[in-house]
Amino acid sequence: MNPDSAVSARTIIRPAIGTVVVGAIGTVWGAIVAGTPGVVAGIMATVVVLVFFALGQLAVQRVMANNPAMGLNVALGVYLGQILLLFILLLVLRDATFFDPKVFAGTIVACALVWTALIVVGLSSRPQTYVEPESTLGLSDDPEVISRLRKPGS
Repeated sequence: MNPDSAVSARTIIRPAIGTVVVGAIGTVWGAIVAGTPGVVAGIMATVVVLVFFALGQLAVQRVMANNPAMGLNVALGVYLGQILLLFILLLVLRDATFFDPKVFAGTIVACALVWTALIVVGLSSRPQTYVEPESTLGLSDDPEVISRLRKPGS
C-alpha cells in the first residue's frame, strides 16, 4: 500500500464509522415506523451514502494530490453530482414497494450530514504544512535575495 492510499483510507475511516452508526439508528427507526420495508430502506440508505461519499472523497483526494488548484472545483462538482444521483435514485425508487421511501430519504439525509461533518472535522484537525524559506535558497544566486530568505542568526 503506498503512503497516499493510506492517508486516503485514514481520512474516510472516521466518517464511515459515524455513518454506519447513524445508519443503524435509521434502520432501527425504520423498523419501528415501517417494519421490514423500513429496515430495507435504512440499510440501502446507509450503503448508498457510504459508497457515494467514500468514492467521492477518494476522487477529491486524488485530484488534490495531483492538482491542488483544482481541489475546490472538483470537491464542489463531486458533491453536486452525489446529491443529483441521490435525487435521481429517489425518483426512480419512489414507487417501489420493497422499501419505505420516507425512511430511505431520512436516513440518507442523516448519514450524509454526519459524513460531511466528520470529514470537515477530520480535515480541519489535520496539521498544516508550511514552506520553509531555506527551501527556496537554490532558486536565486542574487546575494540580496539570499540574505532576505535566510533566517536571522543562521
